[in-house]
Amino acid sequence: MRGRRQDTAGRNRRGLALFAAFLLFPFGAPAEEHPTRPPLVTEAPAPEPVTPERDAEGFLEEGEFIHEDEEAGLWMYLSPTLQVEIRRQRDVSIPLIWFETEIRTRGEERFRTVMTNPDRPGFNGRLPHKIAREEGFVLGFTDDFYGDRMQKARKDRKTVIGIIIREGQVLSEKTYSKRNSHLPNLDMMIQYPDGRLEVCECSEYTAEELLEKGALNVFSFGPILIRDGVINEQMYGSHYRDLEPRHALGMIEPGHYFLLSVQGRRKDSKGTMLQRMAEMMKARGVTQALNLDGGNTMALVFRGRMLNKEAVFQNRQFVRSVTSLIGIGKTEMPEE
Repeated sequence: MRGRRQDTAGRNRRGLALFAAFLLFPFGAPAEEHPTRPPLVTEAPAPEPVTPERDAEGFLEEGEFIHEDEEAGLWMYLSPTLQVEIRRQRDVSIPLIWFETEIRTRGEERFRTVMTNPDRPGFNGRLPHKIAREEGFVLGFTDDFYGDRMQKARKDRKTVIGIIIREGQVLSEKTYSKRNSHLPNLDMMIQYPDGRLEVCECSEYTAEELLEKGALNVFSFGPILIRDGVINEQMYGSHYRDLEPRHALGMIEPGHYFLLSVQGRRKDSKGTMLQRMAEMMKARGVTQALNLDGGNTMALVFRGRMLNKEAVFQNRQFVRSVTSLIGIGKTEMPEE
């Protein structure tokens, strides 16, 4: 009996120690030791296509070059002002499928935004690839899905839309008064005419101040994934750990961007958490990154074809119609 009582006491002490550790570090290691997820196991890269002669920066002297290999998971576009390279990656051990899109621009080439109905945002939604095709975008992708929040705000004034600016026009000024863990928490990405992207917290600037800073477009969704090369500490909390389809845009440097699009809610791709998104983008040299709307809203469109088309009808899931889109480049569309 005495030995049993000692064992019980020992277990109690160990239990108290574990409970104290949990109170101090409820998600595992201390904050400064952020444990990363195991590295993703990717397939062998697709063979590089033979491209026309390029200049020292990798751009064409004239014309355009297009490469599409769906089986290998490689799509490429080259012109004198734009480089787009999309690689589909896969890790069957999770399982996970994602697209890594690297974008380089020069001259006047920049991201553009399009709205299906500028006078009444939130209405007249259309499928993303249809919008991209009509605009002639080389690359199109979904943004902060602000139109959905605008539509909800017409029915419920408590709905917070976030600060939304499109092509220098303020569409919404209402945002949260302080940062929170909602999804979206309405953190912002600012696009400047010179190609810079900058992230900031939801209440850091007013719409007027953003215009004074020279903002051309402001996307509000969030949370921030990376700011000035540092991963946002919120990514290691408990709020963003669900495995979901994810979508994020980042800047490596002005004129050099990285878009990460992760499939989810499928048998062959579970989705991922925001921590992994931030770490994957950090590993690619991204210095500014914002989480955009994922889930069924996520769409990645190359020359009018939605590359994540498998998600259109999968387990009763579908890609939503949207009221706005981000795009870049201009090219002739292939036949549907």
